Amino acid sequence: LVVGGELKNTFCIGVDSRFYSSPYVGDLDDLRTVKALQETIHRFRTLLEVEPKVVVCDLHPKYNSTVVAESLGYPMLQVQHHYAHILSCMTENDCQEPVIGVSFDGTGYGTDGTIWGGEILLADYQDFTRFGSITPFLQIGGDASAKEGWRIAVSMIYGYTKDREKAWEIIEKLGLCSEQESKVQFTMADRKINAVMSTSAGRLFDAVSAILGIRRQSSFEGEASTALQFAAEAFEQKQTSDLSERHNICQELIFESEEHCILNTEALVQQIVEAKLQGADSGALAYLFHQTLAEQIVAACKAAREHSGRAKVALSGGVFQNRLLLRLTEEGLEQEGFDVLRHHMIPPNDGGIAIGQAAYGMCWLQGQDK
Repeated sequence: LVVGGELKNTFCIGVDSRFYSSPYVGDLDDLRTVKALQETIHRFRTLLEVEPKVVVCDLHPKYNSTVVAESLGYPMLQVQHHYAHILSCMTENDCQEPVIGVSFDGTGYGTDGTIWGGEILLADYQDFTRFGSITPFLQIGGDASAKEGWRIAVSMIYGYTKDREKAWEIIEKLGLCSEQESKVQFTMADRKINAVMSTSAGRLFDAVSAILGIRRQSSFEGEASTALQFAAEAFEQKQTSDLSERHNICQELIFESEEHCILNTEALVQQIVEAKLQGADSGALAYLFHQTLAEQIVAACKAAREHSGRAKVALSGGVFQNRLLLRLTEEGLEQEGFDVLRHHMIPPNDGGIAIGQAAYGMCWLQGQDK
């Protein structure tokens, strides 16, 4: 039995290598939804006439889904969020081989206690290695930062300038926030108040949307990043420019840190900021952001192939609901000779991770039986 994720929750029961996925349950930040999850699990178990040998949940210790899993009284396995995304894509495509997994979404609890969300993983059904990620940044403000992309933009600008005066000069020109709001953000960053290191690809999209003046904040989940996608697609369709500034955007796509491969998203953001301040069109920059990020993903996958010998790439996570990024990434990978796996039936967002958790749990049980 797997209890799925915290948002867009679905659960799943695996029986004899068959997976019975539940209908959509919902976000578990509401206790009524938690109760609905518990009741629906009971109905499924009764319908299928099964007694679980193990329950699988997310790695996050404070998720309500984890609390539900613990309350069931069975042996429990915990699976890292982005690894579960990749396993769900592998399972849907009936892939038995090890893959390079590109797992891009909002947030998930990392094995190092930080927020992950823009990850390059080397994965199979037994385990994974974190090969790379987007450039880490300081995510300030907790849940508020998920709705207010300007906060992430301010943090990123302060992060690369490392100077309050320079950062405020840029922030003021971009119209991101008031001077008082910027000072609060700077102080929270300096003192690490309600701030944690993050590689969230979703928050990266929100920040770029704010920088380009498309959406400073979201009134519903994904509004800012979706508006950024629409602006990029509108520019692509009009083809009003020959993209002459393309060569100025982010020459170094990836670099190696002491720990793993890093997608050079900090430099990408910095150069988009500079281009915007020089008067470049927001639609053109939105498209260039998608294009360059796709190129960075392809470059990271090429580095992963050289390291591991793997030529199969699985794309998963809610960010890959962005059809422009998905298309550009898939085309770029195929041009480099990769075999690309993507979702067609199972949602790439958190509604699909239960299948990945189930695949891990089933593999673990088979190992125990041996």
